[in-house]
Amino acid sequence: MNIKEELLDIVTDFIDCPREEIDTTVGLKFIGLNSFVTMSLISAIEEHFNTAIPDSKLSEFKTLDDIIRYLEETL
Repeated sequence: MNIKEELLDIVTDFIDCPREEIDTTVGLKFIGLNSFVTMSLISAIEEHFNTAIPDSKLSEFKTLDDIIRYLEETL
């Protein structure tokens, strides 16, 4: 499984949408992630990938593709 697929599996725990319908290019709020849910998602991502995402990077995450790109570059 690749990072995108693993991330989509995690995201489905936080939104009510089938993974096949999740658009990774739209803003996080448009897929149902408010700031509180996004922080919970980030915690789940850190736990799943056994990594720490610096707070300074969080403001750069506008879409799921941004998160995927960050993970691909840092893992």
